[in-house]
Amino acid sequence: MPKIPTFTSQIAPTAEVGAVKSNIQISPKSSLAGALLPAANAITQFYVKEKEISNKVEGGELIANANQELLELKEQSKLKSTPEQGVNFFNQGYKQVVDKYKSKANNNYIQKYFELNISSNKPSYVNNILKETRSNMVKSRVSQVNSLVENKIMNAVESDNAFDLSTLAESVFNDYQGLVTDGLISETDLQIYKDKLPNLIEVAQVRKIARDNASRAFLALSDVKNFTTIQGDERRKLTSEFGTLAKQQADVTSAVLNQSIIDKSKEFMNKYGNKEKLGFTTEELEQFKTGNEETDNQIVSLNEKIVNKEFSFDTNYNTNTDVINKIASGEIKNTSIKFLLAGETEAKSILDRAGDKTINNKDVKFLSDVIIRNNNDTLKKQDKQFLNYFEGLVPLLQGNTFLNYFDKEYNAKASELRQTLHARYTKGLFEGLQPSDLLSYTSENYIAKDIKNYLPKTSDLGNIIIEMGKENNITNAIPRLEGETIKEYEIRISGGIDIKDASP
Repeated sequence: MPKIPTFTSQIAPTAEVGAVKSNIQISPKSSLAGALLPAANAITQFYVKEKEISNKVEGGELIANANQELLELKEQSKLKSTPEQGVNFFNQGYKQVVDKYKSKANNNYIQKYFELNISSNKPSYVNNILKETRSNMVKSRVSQVNSLVENKIMNAVESDNAFDLSTLAESVFNDYQGLVTDGLISETDLQIYKDKLPNLIEVAQVRKIARDNASRAFLALSDVKNFTTIQGDERRKLTSEFGTLAKQQADVTSAVLNQSIIDKSKEFMNKYGNKEKLGFTTEELEQFKTGNEETDNQIVSLNEKIVNKEFSFDTNYNTNTDVINKIASGEIKNTSIKFLLAGETEAKSILDRAGDKTINNKDVKFLSDVIIRNNNDTLKKQDKQFLNYFEGLVPLLQGNTFLNYFDKEYNAKASELRQTLHARYTKGLFEGLQPSDLLSYTSENYIAKDIKNYLPKTSDLGNIIIEMGKENNITNAIPRLEGETIKEYEIRISGGIDIKDASP
C-alpha cells in the first residue's frame, strides 16, 4: 500500500500556558476529536496542577493562622506548674485550634494537607512545654522547701528559748536532701545550701531585732564584729533597709505620741469645763497621762493653775495667730512642744500658756484641731486657704482703731469668730463642699453670712468710755460737746484736745 503522507502542524496557540506546548501530529484518517485529544489531555494536566497549587496556598494560609494561635497556646502552657498540667492544657487547646481551621478548608485535599503539616509541628511544641514546665516545677518545689526552711529558722529565732543549732541543721538538711532524691538539685547544690544555713540564721536574727527596734539593728550591723556571715552587698542592703525603717519607726512613734498628747489635751479641757473650774484630783489626773514625762508634768502644772483659781479665760487674738503660724510652719507638732514668740526669752508650750490671758480653754481645743489638720497635706492646704481668707476679714473686724484698742471684748470676739468660721468651714468640707464655695460671699454656702454680728460698732464708743471711767474711777473724763458726733468726739479726744481748749 502506498504510504499515507502525514502533516505536522507548526502553528502555536495564541495563548499557551506555562510549559505546555502544542506539537500535535494529525492523521488525515483521524477524526477531529481524536486529533484534539492530546491537546485536551495537556490542558487537563495543566488545570490539575493549578488546582494543586491553589489548594496548597489555601492550606498554607490556614496553617499560618493556626500556628499563630498554637504559639500563643504554647506560651500559656509553659506557665503551668508541672509538665503534665502544661501538656494537658496544650492538647486541649490544640484540638480546638485544629478543628477550627480544619472546618474552614474548602475540600478534603486542603483538610488533609492542613492536618499533615500542622501535626508535624506538634512534637516541637510539646517538647518546649515539657522543658519549661519542668523548670517551673523545679523552681516551685525548691521555693517551697526554701520557704519551709525559712519558717523553721524564723520560729527557732523568734522563740525566746535557746534552740539546738545542730537539731535545726539536721532538719534543714533533710529537707534539702529530699530535693536531691527527687532529682531536682545536685549534691553540689545541697552543699551550697548547707554552707548558707549560718547566714540564714543570722539574717533572721537581725531582722527580728529590726522589727522591734530598727535603730538597734542598724547599729549592730555597723559593727563588723557582729553577724559576721552577713557580708558585702547583703550587709550594705540590710543596713540601708534598717536605716530607712528606723526613720519610719521614729516617725510613727512620734506621730502616735503627738496624737496622744493632743487628744489628752482636748480631753482635759473638755472635762475641765464640766468640773466647774475646780480642777482634778491626783487620781483623776491619771486619765490624762500620756507616758511622756514632759507632757504629763505640764498637765499637772495646768491643773494646779486651775485648782489655785489662777486660770484666766481671757484670750489674745494676735498671740493665737502667731501660734497658728508656727503650727503651719511645722514647728509645733503637739500641745506640749515649747516655742518662743516675738519678744520672749522663755520658751513655752500651748499647755504652758493655757490660762495665762493669751490662750484659754477654747483656744487649746481649736489649736489642737489645727495641729491635727496640719499633719495631713490635703487638710493643711485647705486650712491655708481659710487662714488667708480670714486675714482679709481682720480689717473689718478691727474696724475703728480706737475701738479695737480700748474694746476689751475685741480679742474674744476675734478669736470666737475665727473658731466659729473654721468650724463651719471644716463641716462644709466634710459634707463635700469646695473651699472656694465656702469662702465666697456670693455663694449660698458662704460661712460668714452673719459677720455683721461680730463687727464693732462706732455707737459702742460711749459705753466703752463709760466702762473705762468706772473701772478706773475716772470722774473727770472728757465730756462730749453739745451736738458733737461720736466720730468727731473720737477724733478730738484721741488727739488729746480737752473741752476747755475747744473753740467756742
